[in-house]
Order: sequence, then C-alpha cells, then structure tokens
Amino acid sequence: MRIQTIILLAVTGIAIPACAPVETDSAIDLTAEAEAVNEISQSWLVSALAKDAAGIAGLFADDGVLFWENEEPVVGPVAVEAYMTRNFEENPDRVPEFGSDRIEVAASGDLAVEFGTWGPSGADADYGKYITVYRKVDGVWKVAADMSLSTRPEAETSGD
Repeated sequence: MRIQTIILLAVTGIAIPACAPVETDSAIDLTAEAEAVNEISQSWLVSALAKDAAGIAGLFADDGVLFWENEEPVVGPVAVEAYMTRNFEENPDRVPEFGSDRIEVAASGDLAVEFGTWGPSGADADYGKYITVYRKVDGVWKVAADMSLSTRPEAETSGD
C-alpha cells in the first residue's frame, strides 16, 4: 500500500503543476504581432507580383526552408533567391495570388503560424493551401518554414 501511495503522490506532484496556467508576458500584444506577421506576408505577395526574388529571399531566416510540392527543400535566403529567380523565369506569365486565412502567434510572442490559400486565377490554374512558420530573429519576424500544397483534384485518367 505504501508503494502505491508514493507512486500516486509522485504522479500527482508532477501532473498538478503541468496543468497550471502558463505565465505569459503581459507586455506582448499578440494582436499587434499577428498584424506584423501579416505585413510580412503582404510584403511577400508584393515581391512575388514584382517578380522580386531578392525581396522574397530577404524575408527568410538564415536557416529558413521553402517546401513546395514536387520540389526538394530550399534552405536559406541565397537558395530561395536562386529558386525564385528560376521560377519567375520559367513562369513569366504566372500571376500569384495568396492570402492569410488566419495567423496564430505563440504566447511567447516569438513564433507565429500563418494558414492561407493560394492560387492564380484561370480555368486551368492550380490552387491550394499553405502554412508559413515565422520566428523572431533579433526582434524581426523571419520565415522559418513555408510549405504549400495543391488542393486541386487530380485529373481523372482513363483505364488504359
């Protein structure tokens, strides 16, 4: 009986503090931080419309990663700039469209996640969803990771 009591007290001693509310810095304005992240997202769109690969690359952290469907991960601003330059050259008529559905900022105020929708217009255009993770680096929001995927249904193939 004593061993069971000791185990119960040990588990309770661990579980109760784990359920306590997390202390947050009341000085952090999460709404303002979400607005700042949205401004970065809008900067990305402006740069994409201008086909400004350097502008997009400048939004990434040194170890930021771009994950796009059917592509290898692109890591760091230099690689992002090269990738985006090539993408703009290969798709000169593509007009990007994307926007946030919502932005969630961690209580710590140094990490945020943007959930959004993308897709150029047109009958045959692809479209989908994306998630971008932002992290504060020296007080500035930077893209830590961006991942997008198509939600367009695959074309049906004939049974040949």
